[in-house]
Amino acid sequence: MDKFLLKNSQDGQDSSIEAIEEDNQLAKRQRVGRSSVWGHFEKINNGMSAKCRSCGKMYKTSGNTSNLFDHLKRAHPGQRVNDLSITSGKIDTYLNTTYESTSKRKQELDLGLIKFVAQGKQPFSIVEDPEFRDFIKLFDPRYKLPSRTTLSNVMMTNLFDEQKPKLKNLLSKINHCAITTDMWTSLANEFYMTVTCSFITDSYCLRSAVLSTNKLIDETNHTAKNIADTLQAVCNEWGIFDKITAIVTDNASSMIKACELLKKRNLPCYAHSLNLVVQDCLKLDCTKELLKNCKSIVAFFKSSTIAYKKFKDSQLTETKYSLIQEVATRWNSAFLMIERVLKTHEAINITLLSLSKAPQPLTADEINILKDLSQILSPFDIASKEVSSNSKVTVSLVIPVTCGILNNLENSTKNLLTEVGLKVNEFLIDCVIKRLYKYEDRTVTSISTLLDPRFKKQGFRSQYNAKNAEKLLIEELIHLSKSSAPTSEPPTPIDQPKPTRHPLYEFVKINIENLPRTKRSDAIIDLQQYIGKHHSLGDVDPLKYWQHNKNSIKDLTTKYFCIPASSTESERLFSKAGQIITERRAALKAKHVDMLLFLSHNSRILAED
Repeated sequence: MDKFLLKNSQDGQDSSIEAIEEDNQLAKRQRVGRSSVWGHFEKINNGMSAKCRSCGKMYKTSGNTSNLFDHLKRAHPGQRVNDLSITSGKIDTYLNTTYESTSKRKQELDLGLIKFVAQGKQPFSIVEDPEFRDFIKLFDPRYKLPSRTTLSNVMMTNLFDEQKPKLKNLLSKINHCAITTDMWTSLANEFYMTVTCSFITDSYCLRSAVLSTNKLIDETNHTAKNIADTLQAVCNEWGIFDKITAIVTDNASSMIKACELLKKRNLPCYAHSLNLVVQDCLKLDCTKELLKNCKSIVAFFKSSTIAYKKFKDSQLTETKYSLIQEVATRWNSAFLMIERVLKTHEAINITLLSLSKAPQPLTADEINILKDLSQILSPFDIASKEVSSNSKVTVSLVIPVTCGILNNLENSTKNLLTEVGLKVNEFLIDCVIKRLYKYEDRTVTSISTLLDPRFKKQGFRSQYNAKNAEKLLIEELIHLSKSSAPTSEPPTPIDQPKPTRHPLYEFVKINIENLPRTKRSDAIIDLQQYIGKHHSLGDVDPLKYWQHNKNSIKDLTTKYFCIPASSTESERLFSKAGQIITERRAALKAKHVDMLLFLSHNSRILAED
């Protein structure tokens, strides 16, 4: 009997130990994230199936426990499933809810969305694309995309209304600015005028902002008066009309007349003038036919995939070049076409000779003419890039660049290979003198060149014009001193004794006080001090030079260096507008075009502010 009791006691103890160990293992599994449903089911076939411990019902699991939980709820409602199932239900409920309208996370996502649309030039209808909606749901299921109406009429308007006062505040702190303007027609055949503003900040950094992209006040005519009225309305809205130093436009007579009506200096776009010189050269009888042949060859290759593939295969260089077609409205495109033809002319000729119905290959004489044209037009390409920057001072480059072009043309004569090259070179010298040399007489460009420490008087071709620039700068300094408040001499510090004078030298004090001192003499002294200093290196930023200079001339640099040499800033917006007003959204309202271009272009400078 004792042995029987001992045996039963040991069996019971073993069972208790096994039960405890099983509970510990279950608890351990639950601690590492195992579902509590496995307390009621037994795994079969390595977890591919499960058997209910209560009723023996078999279920296929396929890696999830949803049907097991469902069985417990239906067949064994009295059995308790621990909090893990409840938590899972709460997570499902959480994921199926959306953010409150006041949620900080929703506001962040809304801001990111409108920036994505405005700066990424996306159509408002993207929020209705099923694929885009599914994509956003993968990132954050709780974020509900707004409708296109809410996106355009509410969210974008709110961001525009928030950013516009920031720019107004920035412009209220400046004393001088310049504006550029140009007009263009959209894909929807609507006429717009874009206005940009360039200015220099307190930290002597050049900045450019878009003020407006809208239709003219009177959409039925494009007269100078209508353009002037529209420009004045934009400038008055931003509070900068009296701060404008110059208005940079193309060479259209209506633009020049509009500036006259506004009584503002007009600076014709220098890049436009350069392009007009080159276009005149390309229309010469001696070059027109050759360029026509080049264009037809490029067009042939671009219209035939077979010819283009053979052309690429015929190039023996590691880099396989493509051909560039000339477009009359695209600056320097003729030069770029010539450059590419010269780099690949051997492959072009090989391919053309191997194909039927192909244009005639270029002859050796024609190749030599193209080499001359490339050499002659290269300075114009470099000049266009130099004066089209929006991140550095360009107005002071106009006169030196013109001188540089003339020097290059004059020195090219001895290196040209053909009579055609010599004729074109001579024609361009005359054209540059006729169209570009007159910038040396303009107040804006001459004063700016003189203020640039890299050039000063040596940036001029004519020293007579340099002397005139000095006179203009002196007059500006006199006017500046009259308009500024008089400055009193600093008081003698209290801790320093007042200097005493020897009675025998009192006459010296009287003579000093009687010295003739005028605003003109002060201006001349300041200018001569600046002119007498060594020139700065060619890569020195003139703005940084004047930022640390104490000469009174410094006050004029913010007035003149803010003027861009070209109106390319307005024209760059045409490209942006072309990406915004596409076939997918050709019916955009004018106010939405204005807001999109404003937000797209100004985001960087407003973020810095």
